[in-house]
Amino acid sequence: MTTKTSQKQLRELIAASTRMLRLKTVEEVCRHTAESVVEHSLFQRCVVSLLEEDGTFRRLGFGGLTKEEIRKLEEMPRSTLESMEERLIERFRIGRSYYLPHSEVEMQGLQSKKAPTVKDDGWHPDDFLFIPLFDPDERIVGLISVDDPSDGLKPTEEKLLPLELFATHIAAILESLRNVGKLQEMIHKLRDQQEVVLELSTPVIKIWDQVLVLPLIGSVDSARAQQIMENVLEEINATRSRVIIIDITGVPLIDTLVASHLVKTVTAARLLGAQTIITGINPEVAQTLVHLGVDLSEIVTKSNLARGIEEALSLTGKQIVAVDTH
Repeated sequence: MTTKTSQKQLRELIAASTRMLRLKTVEEVCRHTAESVVEHSLFQRCVVSLLEEDGTFRRLGFGGLTKEEIRKLEEMPRSTLESMEERLIERFRIGRSYYLPHSEVEMQGLQSKKAPTVKDDGWHPDDFLFIPLFDPDERIVGLISVDDPSDGLKPTEEKLLPLELFATHIAAILESLRNVGKLQEMIHKLRDQQEVVLELSTPVIKIWDQVLVLPLIGSVDSARAQQIMENVLEEINATRSRVIIIDITGVPLIDTLVASHLVKTVTAARLLGAQTIITGINPEVAQTLVHLGVDLSEIVTKSNLARGIEEALSLTGKQIVAVDTH
């Protein structure tokens, strides 16, 4: 292969890898990689495999193969990282690739339809050529397997150089997609954890038949305020409660947002047939609510939780009485 041909292949392969930057999944990248190898290199068949967590290589990209050949490949047992590392040894290395002649290495693969080349430097249909995909720590994370060179010759460093540079680009794209996937997974986990924390930080407790209590402690942001409303309404609906006590003794600051959500919660609870009692309003909080213009005329308020419970029992036709133990 001439230097001019090699440069042309390299330009075409790098252009193909650049287009793959728009792809969203590793499956798409592997498919386009295999197709690009067949279209822009001397090799007429290509399979791209990625290393799975179980230590096996999963075939994800196919180029130059019929549907029947792909089906046969997918039915074959997967190669393991351990078995491949035993074969990809120094004496088979050409550049950063590995040429495994059929006379020295026996592997399972598709039977080529081409007849063996009689030349000494000819390619045999049962030969294997692997171009590893490395991660930033130089660990193998995938393999590009190529077959049936159009010139019928064994590989040389010059012939493989464009493919090896292409493989480096593909490995970087795959690493980027994996990092994005890990980041998205981390974000989902954080969101799940946040939901659990919100659930735990807004417990609605049934203290008596038809009476619920929600003790709030700590600051209340928009997300927690929304969770408060959802929890209150769900519990009212589930328990058919007539009274919900929201105790804000432990809330250090009442701002416009918190006040607005409290009013909305009271209104929504009323629509479900439940009366809301807000307890723990200290003088500072009372002044803040007045300053914010919050209308508390239709909301029952009590200075502390004990008085709130008394009011709740009264609203449900019950009362607290002293018991003579003598």
